[in-house]
Amino acid sequence: MMQPNMKKNSMKEKEISEFLNRIDVGVISTNGEDGYPYAAPVNYVMMDGIVYIHGRRLGEKIENLKRDPRVCFTVWERTGYENCGVAACDTTTVYESVIIRGKVKMVDDQETKKKMLLKVVDKLMPGKTGMDDAKIPPTAVYRIETESVTGKYHRPLAGNEVCKK
Repeated sequence: MMQPNMKKNSMKEKEISEFLNRIDVGVISTNGEDGYPYAAPVNYVMMDGIVYIHGRRLGEKIENLKRDPRVCFTVWERTGYENCGVAACDTTTVYESVIIRGKVKMVDDQETKKKMLLKVVDKLMPGKTGMDDAKIPPTAVYRIETESVTGKYHRPLAGNEVCKK
């Protein structure tokens, strides 16, 4: 069942793309061996409409992905709190968020990995160029093959005060 605000405040495809290109960190949730979800913050980049993530080749996240490639990837940005009235409960978060569900595929192609790594560095630290090619093979790069994408927002109403924190 779709939430009422999701119907009313859904982001369009272009808004989702612009948002994902602007923000640099998200949370990837995997299915743990013990049945519990495991969520880890990661840097990411969009290339050709696909989310790419990098990291080490070892660890709980990677082991979970090897066992079960299904993921939920969440990106959000809170820009403040809207004062909607005089009561304490008349406060609303001003935000944008995107949730992607899909399956992870490991990227083995060294040129794609290099392109992704250079793009993520440029997103995080613009102006840095060049790369030691010896650092590419040991780095895990994976992409999310999207099955569903949703985005929603809350933008303040005209005239309401927004507290930025």
